[in-house]
Amino acid sequence: MVSPEQGNQMSLTEFILLGFGTFPELQILLFLLFVVIYIATMAGNILIVTLVVTHQHLHTPMYFFLGNLSCLETFYTSTLLPRMLASLLSPLINLSCNDPHLMEMLAFTLILIFSLLPFLFTSMSYICIIATILRIPSTTGRQKAFSTCSSHLIVVTIFYGTLLTVYMFPTTNTLSDFKKVLSVFYTVLTPLVNPIIYSLRNKEVKEALMKTWRKCSF
Repeated sequence: MVSPEQGNQMSLTEFILLGFGTFPELQILLFLLFVVIYIATMAGNILIVTLVVTHQHLHTPMYFFLGNLSCLETFYTSTLLPRMLASLLSPLINLSCNDPHLMEMLAFTLILIFSLLPFLFTSMSYICIIATILRIPSTTGRQKAFSTCSSHLIVVTIFYGTLLTVYMFPTTNTLSDFKKVLSVFYTVLTPLVNPIIYSLRNKEVKEALMKTWRKCSF
């Protein structure tokens, strides 16, 4: 006999991510798109790690950091995207708790601490960088520095902007599908463009890539 205290309890052994299930006509297209993104992301990040490890002139603190970033992105992508390919991503908030509003408040508090504050610190650092760039006497030097800094800033803004929008605004029927689209930006697209923005545009990395290509060719 089940006691009243146990009446509302149930045992869950698995869950299903619904994701973009409201768009059944796009399932095949989304699957193919995410497969291409997954392959490109893994290839780009693994390439960066390989170049940093195998080329002596890239054994510097900056490239050590970029190699670690690519390594983390590889594990992050391998954890998330295969599961996404199986179920195409979905918020679990209504499955996780009988009171979704409580979970939303908890998510809002956590995102405020762990995302908004780092975003503000990152923005302040970029303001300092821009102020330093403006003091560069050479016009060519300023343009080159702004080109590098602006691309980095775009990636940071996309990552934090979409992340904060998804978790800081309440989930409604109107925003639900829009949030799913935004979540793709910080979970899928950011790991894809990081190797291009932070490494493959770099002169030293390009030289290492060309040396590796020539070795493989011969």
